[in-house]
Amino acid sequence: MFLSLKRHMDGSSTELTDALVNLSQLLLRSMRLHVVRSDASAVQRYQGAVLTLEKRLTEPITPADVAEISGEAALVFEDYCAHTNRFLDVQSGELAKMLSMLTSTVSSISAGSLSAVANLGKVEKRIETLSYASDLPKLKMELADCLAMVREESFRQRERNAETIHSLQRGMSDTRRRIAEASEEEAAAAKEPLMPDALTSLPGRADAEDALVQSRAKKNFYAAVLPVDRLGLVNSRFGTKSTDMVVTFFADHLKRHLHAKDQLFRWSANSFLALVERTQTQDSVRADLSRFASAKLELTLEHHGREIRVPVSSTWVLFSAAEGRTHEALVAKIDGFLKSDMHLKDSF
Repeated sequence: MFLSLKRHMDGSSTELTDALVNLSQLLLRSMRLHVVRSDASAVQRYQGAVLTLEKRLTEPITPADVAEISGEAALVFEDYCAHTNRFLDVQSGELAKMLSMLTSTVSSISAGSLSAVANLGKVEKRIETLSYASDLPKLKMELADCLAMVREESFRQRERNAETIHSLQRGMSDTRRRIAEASEEEAAAAKEPLMPDALTSLPGRADAEDALVQSRAKKNFYAAVLPVDRLGLVNSRFGTKSTDMVVTFFADHLKRHLHAKDQLFRWSANSFLALVERTQTQDSVRADLSRFASAKLELTLEHHGREIRVPVSSTWVLFSAAEGRTHEALVAKIDGFLKSDMHLKDSF
């Protein structure tokens, strides 16, 4: 059964007009209250526009006015639907990115154990179809093997996490430094952990550890730890000025003989760390560096009006930058060597 509104558009039928108004108000109210949510501002604009149309229906009105308001309502609804679709597309895209990040993170935990991931998938499927208690012991063993492989990879991930944390700490230090530089008052109070060594102008230990962390992920990097022999004896006999001269002299010696792409750091008060990239074996690298690192040098110092010739040498050691299971283990080896008495000679 079809109803033609054409003959009622002249406004002569009050009963039909009231019915149309009531129906339109009901529809508009439903459109306003039961809206599909997108961003708050768009919802507010949409509901405000629909409410305005609802209010127009409370005024004296004709069927033609109802049809006009209905057309405007359709346009408002169409515009909001288009906006909501775009909003949902963006939200879906962001959700996909989040899921991708989660998948990537979970996958990276077992990046070196792809077989473990595959085996876990098989175990998962078997759990879904498990029907006999006799399958449980075998399933338990398979799961234990998979988890053991994942745990091993997780241990390796700890080192990668340490690298990330170190980079974040470095970024925070850089930020604090930039803030401090913007204010003379802050600069006076702020600690500058990443300032170059004042005596040698070399980067210090913080930069050295940062470089070590980065080099662990690469091949053919070696760390030469080069303490200055007898530096404590020089300090006790001739004072800090002479000690500074010996340190500067040895630093300049190393700078002259290292390759341009090699990195040299002042690791501690009496030691340097050279980070070098070589394609030879570790023994060949050690032999190559020993040509200048093991040299017996002499420096002439002036002390109480006398010239004193002081021997300058280094009892040094070479580590692979990837040595040890973690970055902390390598640093512990370096510091352990420096605390040993191998280079703490007590006479000239």
